[in-house]
Order: sequence, then C-alpha cells, then structure tokens
Amino acid sequence: MREITFSILRILSDGHIHSGTVLAQSLRCSRATISIALRDAAHYAVEISKNRGRGYRWINPICWLDKPFVYDNLGNDSGFFSIKLCDTTASTNTCLLNSFDKLLTTNNVIQVVAAELQTNGRGRRGSRWQTGLGDSLTFSLMWKFDQGSSSLSGLSLVIGIAIIRVFKKFAITTVKLKWPNDVLNDQNKLAGTLIELRGEMLGPTYAVIGIGINFNLPSKIKLSIDQPVGDLYQITGRSLDRNVLFATLLSELRQVLITFSQFGFSSFRSEWVSYHAYEGQSVNLTFPDQSTIEGIVDNVNDDGSLNLVTSTGRRSFNIGDISLRLRA
Repeated sequence: MREITFSILRILSDGHIHSGTVLAQSLRCSRATISIALRDAAHYAVEISKNRGRGYRWINPICWLDKPFVYDNLGNDSGFFSIKLCDTTASTNTCLLNSFDKLLTTNNVIQVVAAELQTNGRGRRGSRWQTGLGDSLTFSLMWKFDQGSSSLSGLSLVIGIAIIRVFKKFAITTVKLKWPNDVLNDQNKLAGTLIELRGEMLGPTYAVIGIGINFNLPSKIKLSIDQPVGDLYQITGRSLDRNVLFATLLSELRQVLITFSQFGFSSFRSEWVSYHAYEGQSVNLTFPDQSTIEGIVDNVNDDGSLNLVTSTGRRSFNIGDISLRLRA
C-alpha cells in the first residue's frame, strides 16, 4: 500500500464523509490519485463507501497504533524499549533481521518493530501469516541471550505463556496453547509466533521473536486462510485497543524472557501444560516427509519437547517442522 493511501485513510479514520476535492487539496494531489489510492486499499480489506456528490467514508476504520500512547501504557518499563512503527512492511521479523548488524550496538534497549500492514508475514513451517490493514497486532522484538542457541529449547513455548497471561489481564480466559507456538480459541487459531536465531554456537544468541494476534479479521481475510481462525472481537464482542494490549504484552514478554534467560523452560513447564489445549488428547504428528505418528499427549519435558504415549511406548519429540493435529 502506498504512502498516499495511508495519508488518506488517516483523514478518513473519523468515520465521516470527506469530499474527494477537499482530500485532494489537503494532500496536494489530484482527485484521480485519491480514487486510485482508495481502490488500492480495498485489496487489504479496507471498506470505503463512495457517496456520489458527497465524498468518501471509511466504513470499518481501525484503531491506529500510536507510539506515544504505547510508551505511556508501558509506564516504568518504557525506557527498556525502542519501538519503531511502520505503516507497511513485508515482515517485521525480516525488518529486524535486515538491521541486525546495526542493532548489535544498541544492547541497552529492546528493539521492537510493529506494522499496521504486514504484506508477507511468515509463519512456522513456511506458512504465510495473512492479515489486512490494522485488523491484527503484528510485531517483532530482538532479545539477547548470553548462552548459545542449544540452551534455548522451549523459548517458543514461554512466549505463548506471556500471551496467555496478558489475555487473562483483559478477562480473556477461554484461550489455550497448542504445541509448540500457537494460541487457540475453540480450536481456531488466534495468535502465533515465529522465532529466528542469530549468533555464535556458544553464545551470545540473538532471538528475533515475531508475534501475530488477530484482533478483528474481516471475512475476506478469514476466507483466504487455509485453517480455522478466530479473533479477539469474536471472543469479547468489543474492539480492544491494540496499543494498550501491545504495551501490556511487551512488559510481560520482558519479565518472561528475563526468567527464561536465568532458569530455562523448566520453571514454566507446569504452567504451560495447564494451558495446553491437547493435553491428554489423542493426536497425530505429521513430519516433513508426511509420515505420521499417533499417540496421546502426556506432558512436555524441561526442554520443551512433547511426550506422546504411542503404541510402541512413550516417546518425546523436539520442536521442528512437525504438525500437531487432533485425531478425528
């Protein structure tokens, strides 16, 4: 989406009708430019009504991310974060990784990138994280661990715990975790994470942690996703302020990552199991070669690996390109 489109949409955010002539004068462009820009916005689930002789109205305006407001809601934690807000980016993880060398000189603060529109968001196992404009919270942060990557088993699981804890603070109590990195509500995917590591074998290791949370997905977006998905609006019946939840989650992530750095996943294991949607359930594990194993989920280990009781005994599986599904 082009810069001019975002400028127009910010004016239309009040939900009132604005004439094309006034918009063009305000933004010093032609009325044709206004019309083309708004047609472009329609590709991202933006609903604009055109009233002949009167102008344009944005039917489903979003709550824009607001950096000063996020910092205000961080309170005493605000000094720990350096937040960059983008109108649009291909991937917030990629944005951080592309600046990796430069960011190594800023170890005193936690680097965060969030986007109103992520056009090529990446999920686990090569999947694509699909969103429209402002209907989700998509962001990434970079965290430095002194130890090597082999000591970070279970990291994606503790990120899920942080998300669940924050949802509880907003009275959202029906959500569960799916091993290793999804958040579900009634088996519908609500949020997910993607973690990418950089660093030396013995440390330090830098983790770029990407998080996507569905707030209010339009039906057009839901229909384009190849799995059942849900959003916070369906659960709560109201539009939550992304800025407030964003700030709350950043603070919780910082606390969780500090504890994880010191004690590893073992200190979170029992809490994680209490949130697991598939604990004690009969499931199928599918591997990259499409082979499958059936079993009953029986806890996780201190390294975050999943235990299954199978026909050949109790077995453990490490996080990787494994798909976990309930058996029909």
